[in-house]
Amino acid sequence: MKLKRLSALALAGVITAGMALTGCGSLDTEATVATVNGTPISLGLANFAAQFTAVDYDTYYMSYFGQDMWSSDPSGKGETMTDSVKNNTLETLEEYYLLEQHMADYGVEITDAELQEARAAAAQFIADNTDEAIKAMSATEDDITEFLRLNLIQSKMREAIIADVDTNVPDEDCAQKTFSYVRVSKTVSASSDEESEDAEEKTDEQKAAEAKEKAQKILDAALTGSQEDPLQAAADDNDANKSTCAYGTADLNEDDNSTYLELEVLQAAEKLGEGEFSKTLIETDNYFYIIRMDSLFDQDATDRKRASIISDREDELYDSTVDGYKEAADWTIDDKVWESVNFDTIYTKAQTNAENTSDTDTGADTDVNTDANTDESTDTNASAEE
Repeated sequence: MKLKRLSALALAGVITAGMALTGCGSLDTEATVATVNGTPISLGLANFAAQFTAVDYDTYYMSYFGQDMWSSDPSGKGETMTDSVKNNTLETLEEYYLLEQHMADYGVEITDAELQEARAAAAQFIADNTDEAIKAMSATEDDITEFLRLNLIQSKMREAIIADVDTNVPDEDCAQKTFSYVRVSKTVSASSDEESEDAEEKTDEQKAAEAKEKAQKILDAALTGSQEDPLQAAADDNDANKSTCAYGTADLNEDDNSTYLELEVLQAAEKLGEGEFSKTLIETDNYFYIIRMDSLFDQDATDRKRASIISDREDELYDSTVDGYKEAADWTIDDKVWESVNFDTIYTKAQTNAENTSDTDTGADTDVNTDANTDESTDTNASAEE
């Protein structure tokens, strides 16, 4: 899936590679691993892109999956994590080279200044990392520069492709109501002062009864409270949390509900006037809810929904355009060459100092394609031990 945008300078962080499980082996980085409409993709570039993705996987997921992570099948679909990342890497490179081949259709160009920035970032990346890490990633200045160039092409092409998306979304198509809610779980003992072992011995019926009693206490306090926000006060006094939910007309349909709350909760909220509490608890399979309608037309939430709808339209247009390119493409993979790539070297990240992690506008923003969807900074340092 798509990661966040990163600038050319953000690539120049430091990745710290740990032990190699079975050794890196040697790669024929000049070998052609795939071709798209006759354009060759080198194994060196493909391996660097794959290893760059592996840094995030090792950093953020290995603590959950253990050191056999790369041979595991977390999706249960018969595809190891190694296969998944490698497949996504080649699919991404195919996409980027196809976008390059259609740059003229949209008048997209890469300037000499942008290429110079990319090359400077590549040189900095190599300088900031240990020789072991650079070797494990088969990172060369040329391949890193090409990696950044392709990412910049993708960024510019996406912007050009989605330029004509219809951004008109009437209020009636995105209007949002917002309500506050407190929910109490039926499956966790509501008595916070009890020993956990005693709580585990309670039956489901006992836990549900406790939850209902606690929820009713919160509702009663909220209905009679005189504070500025009686629901918040009631939640605080009863070791509970108040949250808010924005929803639209479409969310009242089971198949279109995007709020992550049960449909019966939304249906109950729909019956309320502004500022009105539900006088009774709303019960679902796992929770009791206390709800209050806060706004029958939430402008901020409506604006966010409008932006989300436009974003979905942009994604649909971009994806359909790329899919069309791929359907018409002559795409081949040399499986024997690609088989030599593995993730036996374990990478970790070390954050750089504040001045290196500042958000510098280089004019060369890129989208990195990986499966690791994370909000962590990509400004990192790297080393490797064989």
